Amino acid sequence: LVYYNNYYPIISKLSERTKLFELGAYPGVEYRILRIFDTANPQTPPTELFTSKPGCEYELKPVYPLVPKLERQWPVRVNESDLPKLYTPGMFNAVSAIGSLFTAVGGLGSAFLLSTLVSFFFIPSKSMDPTLQVGDVLLVEKVTPRLSKNNNKVGDMVLFAPPPRLREIVSSSGGKQLSDRDLFVKRIAARPGDTVTVDPTGAVSINDATPPFGRDLCDTEPLKLIERYIQPVESQTVGKGKVFVLGDCGSVSVDSRVWGSLDTTNIKGKPIIRIWPLSRFGNIPSPLQ
Repeated sequence: LVYYNNYYPIISKLSERTKLFELGAYPGVEYRILRIFDTANPQTPPTELFTSKPGCEYELKPVYPLVPKLERQWPVRVNESDLPKLYTPGMFNAVSAIGSLFTAVGGLGSAFLLSTLVSFFFIPSKSMDPTLQVGDVLLVEKVTPRLSKNNNKVGDMVLFAPPPRLREIVSSSGGKQLSDRDLFVKRIAARPGDTVTVDPTGAVSINDATPPFGRDLCDTEPLKLIERYIQPVESQTVGKGKVFVLGDCGSVSVDSRVWGSLDTTNIKGKPIIRIWPLSRFGNIPSPLQ
């Protein structure tokens, strides 16, 4: 999260509502982050940050006037750990629209049935840029991965639960503890039996040839930080029940070059269409077309 941007506090369960009201971070109200403080060391004065980090404190103020009952002395200081979720205005509007859609379809029963077949996924990073951009919302089907683990083709885009090595990397880098609900999206580059080579710069060859789709579709990250995490391999065969996945933006994507092949049992869904933003609504282009 970045200071002086707008966000909506969102609760994951009703029991969180009371605490957020006490803190002045009302769920569903649009706030501006005026400042972000690093309060990790109680022996030194808080230092201001440009972006958030675990345990930081936000200085929040509502964007619009509230009803008198909810007004208080603004801004308020709220610790990052006390906020279950913060959505950007675009994400909040998309969730609201999705909720209305489920309601229109017909009650909780229909919504539950739909949730077992499809779900929605927000793109949080640039790893699939420019095919998928930060803030895009995808409609994802969850039936195909349940029916067969052998129907994954090279070029398919898949959503998957993080494997153990990826969880370790995120945790050791100061990120949150990931669970199976924290999905990632990448593209399948190699299937069981294929031979993969990764050089120290992150360049990949599959069966002694470049992948059949573009890897460097985005602007190059000038510091090349991803090279610190690359695990070079020479002619490694993808095992049974696994796939090798890559992001379309090779200069920033933390993918199988870093944490190895993905077990197909981790695959949870495949994108169908992009539903947000409306200017790019429709099918997601395939690099193999």
